[in-house]
Amino acid sequence: MSDPQSLIFPRGTRIAGKYEIEKDLGEGMLGRVYLAKHLRSGKHLALKFIRPKLTATPADLERLKLAFERVKPLRHNNIVRYGDISQHGDVWFFSQEYFPGKSLRQLMDEYQEAHRSFTLQEACQIINKILEAVQYLHDHGIIHRNLKPENVIVRSRQTGPGGKITVHEVKVTDAGLAAVVNPTIFAESFISRDEAPYLAPELSGFDQGGTPPSDVYSVGVMLYELLVGQTPRGTYLSPTQLRGDLPEHIDDIVEIALGPNAEDRYPTARDMLNDIQRSFSGELYDDTTSGSFRNIIIGLAIAVLVMAGIGVYFQVREQPDPLAAARARDEQLRNMVAASLRVPSEAELKAMVADHPDMLYIPKGPYIRGRLYSEDLSLASQSEPIAQVAKTGGFYIDRFEFPNRTRDKDGNPVKPVAKVTWQEAADACARMGKRLCTEDEWERACKGPANWIYSYGDTYDPEMCGGGVEQVYEIGQHENCVSGYGVFMLSGGLREWTATKAGTKGDRRIVKGGLRGNPARGTRCAFAVDESANYADNTLGFRCCLDVPGEESSADAPEEEQPAGEAPAKGDEG
Repeated sequence: MSDPQSLIFPRGTRIAGKYEIEKDLGEGMLGRVYLAKHLRSGKHLALKFIRPKLTATPADLERLKLAFERVKPLRHNNIVRYGDISQHGDVWFFSQEYFPGKSLRQLMDEYQEAHRSFTLQEACQIINKILEAVQYLHDHGIIHRNLKPENVIVRSRQTGPGGKITVHEVKVTDAGLAAVVNPTIFAESFISRDEAPYLAPELSGFDQGGTPPSDVYSVGVMLYELLVGQTPRGTYLSPTQLRGDLPEHIDDIVEIALGPNAEDRYPTARDMLNDIQRSFSGELYDDTTSGSFRNIIIGLAIAVLVMAGIGVYFQVREQPDPLAAARARDEQLRNMVAASLRVPSEAELKAMVADHPDMLYIPKGPYIRGRLYSEDLSLASQSEPIAQVAKTGGFYIDRFEFPNRTRDKDGNPVKPVAKVTWQEAADACARMGKRLCTEDEWERACKGPANWIYSYGDTYDPEMCGGGVEQVYEIGQHENCVSGYGVFMLSGGLREWTATKAGTKGDRRIVKGGLRGNPARGTRCAFAVDESANYADNTLGFRCCLDVPGEESSADAPEEEQPAGEAPAKGDEG
C-alpha cells in the first residue's frame, strides 16, 4: 500500500511550524508515521499523516475528527496516547506518544529468523497486557477492530537472575481509529479473508462495528501465532499438537477465543485475561516436570525434609561450596512445593471469573514461608522463618491496592489509599464484603507459584516496581510489578496492613511490603514489620482478600470485630 508523494517528508522538514521530522517509522492502513521533535520542548513524539483518500469528503473529515475526539482522552499504560490533530498543507495528521520499540510483527519475525519460540511465559505476558488495553477500550465504548501484530509495539529487556527473565513492555496503537476508515476503503485494505487472519469472522463484510468478542478473536489469533509461529486457518491444529512443551489448558483458552461465532467466545477481554491468569498460572513459571518423574521428585523432596540431618549431610558432602548447597536445597524445596499445587477445574475457574472479576483466585495449597536457605542475610532478617513449608486455604485477593481500580468514574488515574489505621482498613474491606489478607495469604500471593524472593524474581530490580515506599504513584502505573499469581505492586509501592496480629502483647498488626530507605530489603515478599493498630502514615495502605465459599478459610480467627463504619477520608472505594 504505497503512499502518495504528499506523505513523503525528508529528515529536517518542518511540520505546521511546530515539529521537525527526524525519521520515517513506516506506514499502515491510516497513513505514514514519522518520528519528530517538538521544536519548543525538544520532546520526541510520533506524527501520523492520514492518507488523503481518507479525508477526501466533508463526511470523511468529520469522521476523522469525531473518532479522534473520542480517543484523545484515553489514558492507559498499554495504549499509545494521542496528542493533537492538525493540518500540514492539504494533509491531515495527528501527534501521538512515541514509544521506542518494535512492532510485535518485527519481534515475531526476529524469533523465527533465529529459530526461537516464544515461551509460554513470554506469550502470556504480551497477550495479558494487550487484553488489559482492550478491556480499557471496551470500558470506554471503543472496539479496536484492527488488532494485529503490526499494531502492537513491544520494548523488551532482560532482568532477573543472570538476565534470564525477559520483560516485554507493550502498547497498543491505532486504538479507536478503525472508525476513521469508511467500510469500502477498509475492505480494500483486506483483499480477501485469507489476508485478514486477525479479523473476526463476523466482520467479513467490513461494515460492522464489531463487539468485544470481535477483539477477543483478534487477540486469540495473536496468542496462537506467538505460541506456534503461524496463524490458525480453517480447521487448525491445537497449540499442544504443534508444541509438546505447552500445557493442555492453553488449548481450551485458544479454542474459546477463536470461537467461530461471537457468542462462543469470551464475552469480554477481562474474561480471557482472568482465564489465562487463573487457569494455569503455575505453568507460567519453570515448573515443567510432569508425570512419574514429578512424583519421584516429590518423594525425594519429602524424604530430604523428613531426614534433614542425613539427606542434607550427604548433599553438603558432595557440594563443599555452602552457597551452592543452599541453592540446591532451595531448588529441591521449590520443586516439591510447585509439584503439589492444585490446578482448579475448568468449571470452577469459570464460576470464579464470573463472581469476582476484580480479584484473583489463589487455590489452597503450600508455599515456602520466610527466607530461603541461600538468601543474603544482609537483606533477609534473622527473625524470619527459614524455608518453612506452610499452607493456606483457597482465597481471593484484590488485583491492586485499595480501592482496587486504575481509573475513577471519569476515567482519571487513581492513587492508592494511604495513611489509614488498621481499623480503617479493616472497615473499608468489610463494607465491600471482604476482609484484610492474612500475613500468609499476602506472602504467598507475592511469591507466586515459583516461590520467588521478590514478586518478579530472585534478584532486586529497582526498575520493576518503581522507587521505595516514599514514591507517589498511580495504581497500575508499574505494569511489570506483578507476581506469578497476577497480583500487582506487592514488591513495591505502599506498605500494607494484614489481618495478622503480632504477638500477644498490645494491639499490633503485621505490615508487609516495604521499608523506608531500603527497598531491596523491604520489598522482599518475606519481609514484615509490625505497627500499632492505631498508627497511620503516608506509606501505609492495604488491599482486601475474600474467603472462597465452601472452602476452609485461611484467615486468622478474628481477635476483635471489624465492624463497618465510615469510609477512610483519604480516598475513594470501588
